[in-house]
Amino acid sequence: MIEKSITLPDGRLLGYGLYGNPLGIPILDFHGIPGSRCEAALIASSLKRDDLCFIGFDRPGYGISTPKRNYKIIDIPADVAALVDHLNLQRFIALGFSGGGPFALACSAQMPERLAATGVVSGVGPSEVGSDGMHDSNKKKFNLAQRMPALARMMLQAGFTNLRRHPDQLGLQLNKLWQQIPEADQKVLQHEDFSQGIMDITLDAIRQTVTGWVDEEILMTRPWQFNLADLQAENLFLWHGEKDRNVPISMAKATAERIPGCQAKFLPDEGHLSLLYNHGEEIISTLVKASGL
Repeated sequence: MIEKSITLPDGRLLGYGLYGNPLGIPILDFHGIPGSRCEAALIASSLKRDDLCFIGFDRPGYGISTPKRNYKIIDIPADVAALVDHLNLQRFIALGFSGGGPFALACSAQMPERLAATGVVSGVGPSEVGSDGMHDSNKKKFNLAQRMPALARMMLQAGFTNLRRHPDQLGLQLNKLWQQIPEADQKVLQHEDFSQGIMDITLDAIRQTVTGWVDEEILMTRPWQFNLADLQAENLFLWHGEKDRNVPISMAKATAERIPGCQAKFLPDEGHLSLLYNHGEEIISTLVKASGL
């Protein structure tokens, strides 16, 4: 495990980590919301493969990365380009999980020549699809952020700041949330290493500030500023569980339908978290084979 940071051209810090074999096939993980570079560590530890290097990085305002004022989804490819240049990577595999999906797709739009393959797993879809199919907590948060973003920002800032000040409350809050998710997800959360990993990632995400989490909750309800129909990247895959109530299947289908040549797989018995947990080996092997790396 290697964890470091780089200074970006505008002076911000970007935190990143290398997990697994540092000389292995590079897979850049775009973490969920909230999240941090440590998500890549959790994936690497669950797969236990010695031929892969999982690269995690903290988007602005998460982990050890500096916040970026008024940042947009389409700003992330420039940060990614700086990171992969620093790591001397000409091409890499992009893996976008949950809220990381739109950011991985933005890289497919802006730097397709660098992406050997792209995988979106349980990924957030275009906001205009709406919140139907989400569990109650996500639906209320999404609808408020979409209709009254200023009020939502104020409320999210207060709630997340309280959690940051009282991290001992995280377990209780997550347990309440997890009662709203499908059985498939609840089952994988019974594995202590996995559920503890999620808690560790959440706390790492807000170790310095809650700005990244607040910003991205709002971002997910706004237009993405790029057109999925214009994506030219090769080897673009999408996986989604039909029982997902964090990100409804309608979002995934809308994403797949709009991307030319997208290879989509919808799994009827999987939820949001269970998909990557139960099918991680298949997903990563598919991406590695397609990439030719």
